[in-house]
Amino acid sequence: MELWIAKIQSAREHPIQELVKPLEFSRENNCYIASEYEGTIVVKVSNDKVRQVFLSHYGIVSNEKRIPLIYDAQNDVWYDRGNEVEERSPIGINQCGTFFFEAEDKHGFIIDRSSDVYITSSLLTKPEFEQMKDDIAMMLEDLFTADHGPATTVELWAKNGSMAEHILGKLQKLYEVLLELDRMPHEQLIREYRVVPLNQIKQLDSKVLIERKMFPFKDKFLAPVNIRSIDISEHRMMRWSIERVLDYAHRYAAQAQNRQVELSKRIDFLEYSLKNLYGSNNIEKEKIENSLNKDLQYAYEILQITKQSEVFWKQVIELAEKCLEFHFLQVGEEQLGETHLFTFSPLYSEVYQYLDNLLQASPTKQLANIAVPLQKSPKLYEVWCFISIIHSLIYDCGFITKQKLYARIRQYVKEKGGLEGISFTFERPVYRYTDRYNPRKTNLVLEVHYERPFSHGEKSYRPDFTLIFHDETPETKTAFLDAKYQPLFNRKSWIELIRDTSFRKYYEPLVKKPVASFLMHPNTLNDVSVHTWNAAMKEELRHKLGSFSYKPSDKKGFIKWMNMLVHYHLGYNATCMHCGIHQPARLEIGEIGQKYFTCSNDHCEAFWVQTVCFNRKGGGWAQNDAHTAATATLLKYTKHSGMNYHKETTDEWDVFCPVCNKRAQDRFVH
Repeated sequence: MELWIAKIQSAREHPIQELVKPLEFSRENNCYIASEYEGTIVVKVSNDKVRQVFLSHYGIVSNEKRIPLIYDAQNDVWYDRGNEVEERSPIGINQCGTFFFEAEDKHGFIIDRSSDVYITSSLLTKPEFEQMKDDIAMMLEDLFTADHGPATTVELWAKNGSMAEHILGKLQKLYEVLLELDRMPHEQLIREYRVVPLNQIKQLDSKVLIERKMFPFKDKFLAPVNIRSIDISEHRMMRWSIERVLDYAHRYAAQAQNRQVELSKRIDFLEYSLKNLYGSNNIEKEKIENSLNKDLQYAYEILQITKQSEVFWKQVIELAEKCLEFHFLQVGEEQLGETHLFTFSPLYSEVYQYLDNLLQASPTKQLANIAVPLQKSPKLYEVWCFISIIHSLIYDCGFITKQKLYARIRQYVKEKGGLEGISFTFERPVYRYTDRYNPRKTNLVLEVHYERPFSHGEKSYRPDFTLIFHDETPETKTAFLDAKYQPLFNRKSWIELIRDTSFRKYYEPLVKKPVASFLMHPNTLNDVSVHTWNAAMKEELRHKLGSFSYKPSDKKGFIKWMNMLVHYHLGYNATCMHCGIHQPARLEIGEIGQKYFTCSNDHCEAFWVQTVCFNRKGGGWAQNDAHTAATATLLKYTKHSGMNYHKETTDEWDVFCPVCNKRAQDRFVH
């Protein structure tokens, strides 16, 4: 059985266009290795008795049926065409995971089998792809304790460390009980057939009697013997529970390590920025320096918390592994449940209580039924994006909800088999200054929908994420986000995707236009000439179409996008979306009317400036293409914050206007 990568066009009568190359076999990993989007994987068989070939999988699709392949006589290969109803592409195009091929003869007997095929992600590194899967479970665990707000990242990691310390304490007590139990663990008698001397056989059965008659000089016989065994359900349940705690600890220890790497890079960048600090005037330089110092202090604080958290999780790992070394736990695994022994034996009852408390300390036990295997890459990315959006709204943007998020997700998955159609409602106070002294407070309500359908004319649309804002005005405002997990190699493909999805599907056909229609994807475009926060330079489309990269190692894009919606499109310019504080930012007015905003949270580095474009109608520097004053608002954030959605210039506080694409120094150009 040979495996090949082929080019395929499913819609054609003969889909296989070209056999590109044989699939690479890795002797080190003992499997075939391919990358998604290389092409589909086809099978060549030399056995003339083969009548059907199947793709067998390890959860690569939602059902458990094998996928029958189609024979292409022209190329003498078996291939998978995909399934439009299931929205499944031909195998190898957009799936990550492990599977194999089986060949059957006319009687349905398997007469050939391939080695395993492992498809890796082409858009994410292997650690990032694995982290994305782990992130879903970890973020759900965070939502389990996020029923009250506002919550912050500092609080999240502080709780994480406290939980690790709590689990370590419980595990230490469990170890002491297991140590006592190790002296005399419960056993059961099992019957095995063994060769034993005749004088040790307590009960002669018919088989032994016949054998003794046939072989009178034989002194050892195969007979049933009762053997004491520690392999009982309770010991298997103990091992299962400790293994789950161990998995949980490994995940959080790795998360703490990843966070420390990010923070170390951040600290290096901030310290470099402080050494090379400049500003256009003293007040701006002072504000920037203050912002950098606060950001640096915050980064060091988080770094210390994550280091302490990692120490506790590593101690949990060490102790859990020590627990698993007990001889009576050298058995298989079985999910924890109440048994007669756990109820009536004092020691076993105590062990059960500790195990149950450990599993309840982290929602590992409940999450086992929620984090369903999602090997289809685009779907996995889409679900990760949704959970991550909810997580960021709570822990970064200061939104709170009265809904039990975790419980609702759990129930929804149980009833619907997935998250499609689910929605949540959040709220938080937002502020804008009506004059220089009195910020006006408004309660902003946000609905977040996952795959909410809507119709326009004869067509039906279903963007991945719909955000609906309700404020003091009678009219709601809507924003769309679509998760796109596909290769984007250059400026042309990037712009085409925004045009075909953001504009033609979710903007152009609608009578009531969204305030923004964006894409999120795991790619980062190297061509910096494309400013994806303002894909079209038409006045009516300013900051309404675009895209941003979003992946486990780079989640800042969504926070910046929310900042743009709240500040620029909704006009609540005194609301800090860096730390999510529920207090208005402090306002100072500059000499030429610029507005300086500083977050009122002493631990937050946020500082931004609001000005207006010089090229506005009625302004002293208006040019031939001047636009209305209503579209002239410009907001600039410190470079180190990574929050700028206006295109930056080389000047610290200058930006390109999203309407006319002019910068401040262009006022002298005629």
